[in-house]
Amino acid sequence: MSRTLNPPPRSDSTYAWDQYWHTGRLASCGGEGGVNYQPFISEGWKRFFSRLSDGARILDVCAGNGAVARLAAESASARNLHVAIEAVDSAALHPAGLESSAGMIHFSPRTQAEDLPFPDASFDVIVGQYAIEYTDVERTLAELRRVSRQATTIRFVTHAAGSVVVQGAKDQLDDAERLTATGIFPAAATLARAASGDSSAPSFDVARANFRNALQALQVAASSTMDLRMYQNVGTVLVDAIQKQPRAGVRAVLDKINETELAIKAHQARLSAMRRAALDAEGAQALAARAERLWARKFELERLARPDGAQFGWVVVSGTTEVSTIPAV
Repeated sequence: MSRTLNPPPRSDSTYAWDQYWHTGRLASCGGEGGVNYQPFISEGWKRFFSRLSDGARILDVCAGNGAVARLAAESASARNLHVAIEAVDSAALHPAGLESSAGMIHFSPRTQAEDLPFPDASFDVIVGQYAIEYTDVERTLAELRRVSRQATTIRFVTHAAGSVVVQGAKDQLDDAERLTATGIFPAAATLARAASGDSSAPSFDVARANFRNALQALQVAASSTMDLRMYQNVGTVLVDAIQKQPRAGVRAVLDKINETELAIKAHQARLSAMRRAALDAEGAQALAARAERLWARKFELERLARPDGAQFGWVVVSGTTEVSTIPAV
C-alpha cells in the first residue's frame, strides 16, 4: 500500500469474528485454539509489561478473548502488582479460563476502537495485537490519543504484507474457494430436500447422484489442499447429517448444512480481512509517523520475526524521547 493508513473496514466485518471468539479461542494468530501466543510473540509482550507500575490502567484494543490482556495480568501478578485492564472488541466475546486474572480484566464486547466509552486521559498503557490495522486507523489513533495520559506507553503488533502469516492466509483462501467451488453445500441441501419429498427439489435419484459427484469433486480438490482437515471435516459432517435425516428430520439437517457453510464463509471473511489489513513497509512507517505526530514522541518500528527469521508482523512501540511536531490534524 502507499504511505497512507488503512481505509475504514467493511460494515459487515464482525460476524466472522463473533463465530471465531465464540469457541473460546485466545489468539487469532500465532497461537492454537485455547493456547496463548508462541514464545517469540509472548516474550516481546512480557518484556513490555515488565515495566508496569502498580495501579496502572491498561487498554487492550480489539482484544478478542484477551490473549494480550492475560499476559499483562500474569506479568502484574508475578510482581504482586494490581492493574486494571479494559479489553474491548467490536465482536461478541466468550473469554474462558479467567480465574487467575478475573479481578484485573474487564471485557467490553461490541465496543468500537474508534468510539471508546472512556473519559479523556484514562489509560497509562495502550496495547493491541493484530488489532489497530483492522480498524479505521485515523479515527482509532485519534481516539486512543484522547484516552491517553501524558506518559502513556503504547505497543501495537500488526500484520505485515508479505509475512508468512499473510501468505498462509492467501493459501487458505485458495483452499476454501476450491472447496466451495465443488458445489458440496447446495448439493447436500438439495439431497436433504429431495429425501424429505419436497416437490420443488429434483428427484431423489438425481439429487443423490449430484451429491455423490460433489463428494468426488471434494476428494479431487482435497488432493492439492494445504488444509486437508477442513475438507475431511466438511465431507464427514455433511454425510453424517444426511445419514441421520430419517431420525433428525429435514430441518435439522438443513440447519447443519447451513451452519457448516457459514463456518467456511466466516473463515474466508477473516482471511480476507487479514489480507486487506496487513501493512507493507510504507504503511507501517505511516502508522509510526502518525503516532509520533499525535503523541509528540518517538515511536520505534520493528520487524517481528520467528526464530527462523521469517517475518510475522510489525511492532510499533512508543519511546520516551519527545519529538518536535506541528499540531496534528
